[in-house]
Amino acid sequence: MRSERRIRSYVTKEKGGMEMNPFRSLFLSLSRMPPILMLFIILGLAVVVTVLVTGKMNEDAAKNQQQINAMQAQQNEKTTVVYAVKDIGEGDVIAQDAVEERQVLKDKAPVDACVSASSIVGQTAAYPIAKETVMTAHAIKTAQVVTGFDSKVKDGMRACTIAIDANAGVAGFVQPGSHVDIIAITGNNETTKAAPVMSDVEVVASGTTYTKVAGQQAANAAGSVTLLVSPQDANKLIKAATAAKLYLTLRNDKDHTPVAVVDVTSMFPKAPKPAAEVAQALPPPSLPPPPLPGAPGDAGAGGPPPAPPPPPMHEIEVWTGGKKEVLSVPQG
Repeated sequence: MRSERRIRSYVTKEKGGMEMNPFRSLFLSLSRMPPILMLFIILGLAVVVTVLVTGKMNEDAAKNQQQINAMQAQQNEKTTVVYAVKDIGEGDVIAQDAVEERQVLKDKAPVDACVSASSIVGQTAAYPIAKETVMTAHAIKTAQVVTGFDSKVKDGMRACTIAIDANAGVAGFVQPGSHVDIIAITGNNETTKAAPVMSDVEVVASGTTYTKVAGQQAANAAGSVTLLVSPQDANKLIKAATAAKLYLTLRNDKDHTPVAVVDVTSMFPKAPKPAAEVAQALPPPSLPPPPLPGAPGDAGAGGPPPAPPPPPMHEIEVWTGGKKEVLSVPQG
């Protein structure tokens, strides 16, 4: 009671021109509360603070778990890459059956890995690619600015076109990039001859198509093929195409074993030479050596002319009983 009176008298003295401090007012209000009420208030505040802190901790834990799950999902995320299932040589056209798509962990895949097989089929390999290797953008040769047919002709080579039909052209299964042997046919009936005139020749165009179509299974029955040959072989090919009927034989893409070839002119019979050419080719008849000076018959020595040779004789057999006699009589 005395303390309350003191507080009241102090408060009364402080009211002389200024307002009471709100913290003091709160303190005074709390000091008048019963202890039991104060205890409940403190417990309530503790519960509220505990709930708030627990909620904040649970929220942070949930965020941390989400981040962990996202990182695990990222580590386990898979992507599609293209693998080579066959050995591919430098400059080879990538075929459909040489590559396949596979699923791998994203963090294991190269940054520049090809993700679609269809996007690289028909492209050219920039370098040799081993089997079970991931196809990357660097493995594909960048397309050149010049894409015309002349870019298909290699340095030092010539493109030469010959006419064919379905039978001579392997029923149209010869495509750009194929390798063939060329067989010449001459004569007819009993005089027919067949022999290879060129071996392992590369085909650069079939008809007007000079790019191999990936996955094509139908034949292209073209009326001509364009072959890649050296300048010397171009002359032989044109001569053979003019003189004989030409057939193509298709090789396996890995078979480059050469075969013996002949010149097409050797397949034709040799015509007999005229008699005048034969006579000119024969050596001149041998003449008797001139007489020695001073020898008989030498007109310069002043001697008598040589006697003429005796006339040829006939030999006649005469049989008398079992005895044979030979008589020689001059002819004429």
